[in-house]
Amino acid sequence: MDWLVVLDPLEGLVSRTDTSLAIINQARQAGITVDTATIENLFFQTHAAVIADDRFGTKQERALSDYSLILMRKEPPYDLAFHYATQLLSLAGTMVVNSPAALRDFNEKLIALPFVRHMPPTLVSSDPQVIGDFLVTHGTCVIKSLDSFQGKAVQKIERSDQTLVASFTRDGKQPVMVQPFLENVRKGDKRVMMLGDRFLGAAMRRPKRGYHANFANSDALQTELTLKEQKIIADLGPWLLEHGIHFTGLDLIDEQLTEINITCPTGIVQISQLEGRQLVEEIVDYFVKLVS
Repeated sequence: MDWLVVLDPLEGLVSRTDTSLAIINQARQAGITVDTATIENLFFQTHAAVIADDRFGTKQERALSDYSLILMRKEPPYDLAFHYATQLLSLAGTMVVNSPAALRDFNEKLIALPFVRHMPPTLVSSDPQVIGDFLVTHGTCVIKSLDSFQGKAVQKIERSDQTLVASFTRDGKQPVMVQPFLENVRKGDKRVMMLGDRFLGAAMRRPKRGYHANFANSDALQTELTLKEQKIIADLGPWLLEHGIHFTGLDLIDEQLTEINITCPTGIVQISQLEGRQLVEEIVDYFVKLVS
C-alpha cells in the first residue's frame, strides 16, 4: 500500500506536535510506503502526476493513480495555488482525503452555515451598514476574515469601529463573518477531532493571554463533550461523510459551533498526550480500512 501526503515543506514543520508528521510516521511503522510532496510538485501531462520524495528524500515521478490514498494536508490560507492543486487532485483516479471537491466548495468558516442552528448569531456581509446594524443589535462582536486561520485576522469590534470594518471588508468589497463576542472563550475553545462521522478526541484550548485560542498560544487541557456538543457531532457526522470529508476539526465555544476545519485539522498529538491514547494509530487504521 502506497500513500502520498501533500503538505507544506517538511523542514518547516514542528516534529513533536505536527499532526501530518505523526500520521506519516505511524503509517510507515505500519509498513505503508509514504511519499511526500508540496502542491508545487503536482502536475499534469497526459495524466495527473507528482514529483514526490520518498522517506529517504529521493525524488521520483509517479502518477497520482499509483497511490492507494492521497492525504491533502497543505495548511491554509486557501489561495489560487491551493485551488489549482485541488483540481489536479480531482484527476488523481484514487481516493483523496479530504475530498478535493469539498476543499473547493467549502470555506472553513462558511462551511458551518448549514448548521447555523448550532452557532451563535452569525452575519456574513461586506456591507458596512449591515455590519453596523448587527453590532448595534449584539454589542461587542468579533469580526473574522473568511480566509484567516489559527485565529489570525480575528478581532473584537464595537459599533464605533468603522475603520476596522472598512479594513476587514476592503471598503465594502469583501465579505467577512461577524459574531457576538463569547466571553467564555477566555476559559477555552474546544477543539473536537472527528474521524469520518465519529468523535475521535477533544482538547480545551485556553488562551495564555487575550482571547485567541489555538494550540500555538494556548494551554491544552483535558475535556469531555457535553450532551449538547454530542448532539452537534451527531448532526454533523453524516453530512461530512456525504461530502467525502473524513478528517475534521470542529471548534466549539460555549457549546456553540464556530468553525469546521477540513483543510489541515490539527491537535492529534496534544489530545493523545492528554488522554494517554495513540489517536494516530486509530487514524491510520481508519484510512487503511477506508481504501481497502
